[in-house]
Amino acid sequence: MRVFVGIFFAWCLLVQGACSQSAGSLVSKLERAKIWAAVGRLNVADGGFCTATLISPRHVLTAAHCVYDAQTGMPVSSDRFEFRAGWTDGQAEAYRKIGSIKAYPNYEYSGQVGLGRVANDLAILELVTPINHPSITPVSIAPMPARRTKVTIVSYAHDRSEKQGFHDRCEVLGEKQNAQVFSCKMDFGSSGAPVFRRDLGAPMIVSVISAKSEMSGEPISLGAPVDKNVQVLAGSEAKFSTR
Repeated sequence: MRVFVGIFFAWCLLVQGACSQSAGSLVSKLERAKIWAAVGRLNVADGGFCTATLISPRHVLTAAHCVYDAQTGMPVSSDRFEFRAGWTDGQAEAYRKIGSIKAYPNYEYSGQVGLGRVANDLAILELVTPINHPSITPVSIAPMPARRTKVTIVSYAHDRSEKQGFHDRCEVLGEKQNAQVFSCKMDFGSSGAPVFRRDLGAPMIVSVISAKSEMSGEPISLGAPVDKNVQVLAGSEAKFSTR
């Protein structure tokens, strides 16, 4: 598999100088809506955002590059972030401030380039207070499905910042240098967006979108694998639902 024409990290931290559906048939519309509500906007003070996902009552998952300042290359203070679960047309199901941030141990904002950076582009953010809301169900984690399996990506973007977009015609194209490759075309602002497999009943997260690129002249998206990496990232004290 050959990935060409560069890799463009798809975040939308605007002020800092960069623009970053169908589920399993066994899941009711209500249950599915609760899972989609776990996907929200991760806002940074002064106007930027990425996409993030609630994976436990107290933790959200996003791309690591979303928590760095694009101009200085330094981590952004956790108190400048707010997670807005299910953000739609100016309202969220829940609002939470961020208490702490932990990027994947092998991730380097500066110095890493290409697919090696994509593969490590994960961060877990701990909320100041947990989200225990009847309309929101934290997303479970699952292994990556086989090539050509259909997946769904749920995201916000710079031209669609007020509601989620559902990309449900995506396929798993494979893996390159531990980065996951998908057939979806993504846009700036979609960094941190969850990639859901739909063949296990309830939608479950398998990857987090890091960047966009091209392969054989066609647009693709690149993601960091979630299975196993999340527990390494969070540590033994944090527990997540897995398949």
